[in-house]
Amino acid sequence: MEKRLLLAAEAGDAASQCNLGILYANGLDDNGYAVEGNGPEAVRWLLAAAEQGLPRAQATLAQVYANAPDISGTHAAACGWFLVAVGSLRGIHLDRAQSGYERTASHLTPSQLAQARRFARDWKAKPADRLSTEETGRGGAP
Repeated sequence: MEKRLLLAAEAGDAASQCNLGILYANGLDDNGYAVEGNGPEAVRWLLAAAEQGLPRAQATLAQVYANAPDISGTHAAACGWFLVAVGSLRGIHLDRAQSGYERTASHLTPSQLAQARRFARDWKAKPADRLSTEETGRGGAP
C-alpha cells in the first residue's frame, strides 16, 4: 500500500479509509496489481469511513457484509448499512444500494429486518478517530 494513503487513513480521513478498505476488499494494491485480499482489514477501514458518514463507504461496507456468509448477523448489518447509505446516495449508486438491500433483505427474518431498520433509524455519524495499524476494527452490526 502507498504510505500516504495509509497515513491519511490512520489520521481519520474518511475518503482514504474508504479507498483503503476497497483496496483490501478487492485484493488490489493502489497500483491495481493483484494482492491477497484481506476481509477483516477491508471491514476495519470501510467501517471507520462509514461511521463518519461517507455514503460510498456505507454502501461498500454493506456489500462486503452481504457477500459474506451470514455469521453473527452480518446480513442484518448489511441491510442496516444499505438503509443508511440510501439516504445520501443518488443515481446509479442509489439504485445499487436499493437492489443490494432488497436482495439481502429477502433472506432475513422479520426480526432481523426490524433490527436493521432500527439501526438505520438510530444511526448518527461519528467524528473521525485516529487509528493505529495495531487496532482491530469490529462492530458495525445492528
